[in-house]
Amino acid sequence: MVLVALITGGTSGMGLDIAQELDKTGLWKIHIIGSNPNRGEEAAATLKNTIFHQVDVTKYEQQGAAFDKIFNEEKRLDFVLANAGIAEDTTMFFAGHETGIPPPPDMTGLTDINFTGAIYTSYLAMHYFRRSPEETKGNRHLIIMSSIGGLYPCVHTPVYSATKHGLVGFTRSMGKRLLNEGVKVNAVCPGVVLTPLMTPELQAFFPEKILMNMSDVTNVVLKLISGNKVTDSTGTSVPSDQLHSRAILVSGKKYHFVEMPEYFDEETQLTHQHMMG
Repeated sequence: MVLVALITGGTSGMGLDIAQELDKTGLWKIHIIGSNPNRGEEAAATLKNTIFHQVDVTKYEQQGAAFDKIFNEEKRLDFVLANAGIAEDTTMFFAGHETGIPPPPDMTGLTDINFTGAIYTSYLAMHYFRRSPEETKGNRHLIIMSSIGGLYPCVHTPVYSATKHGLVGFTRSMGKRLLNEGVKVNAVCPGVVLTPLMTPELQAFFPEKILMNMSDVTNVVLKLISGNKVTDSTGTSVPSDQLHSRAILVSGKKYHFVEMPEYFDEETQLTHQHMMG
């Protein structure tokens, strides 16, 4: 039995690292999605069971066509990683202007790729998971790549941080509903990872000792899709059937389940219970 994975932002960085590890197992057929055809074809050519699809994730029709083509060929979908993302220019939001109405902040692609694109990916994954064979229920995985900036504020990249906060909230909001359809949804929130997104300007803000390798993130993703219980670095164990709607902070070699804020009072708890059905 061959398992089928679809990875957006899969032509470089963490997406490609995860694709490489899946490819090594011989158990997966991997479809990587990216916008750069040269980089994508080169990446796929280095792997045995990987196919590249040129897609702009901000274009719903392009993502939809790719999902449909992949599903029609494979007849199943087991794992989707919503990983596509770009970094924020650290001078963009706080730029000063002398007079008059300032020009709009240049957020070209930032919110569309990091947030809207991930929602499109998740929406399409839900549709094609539903059409996958019945026996895959309970072993369908949607992982959304957030960031430590989705759990804690980042003064250097406030808009990027906002998109990543949004993805954590999105994961926690839809995870319970999709679990009933046999899909486990989780958000992975890495610290500062050495990827092509890490520009020299960004890297200058962080001491070398906190910089992470991509393999640290890949290790956590592989644990989440293994079908086994996962025990974090504090000793907290989550059984496989409860491994959904989680935010997992990856901090170097360590990783931690990050819980929602505690309820302040009975009214808050009751309100949230009704928000969740």
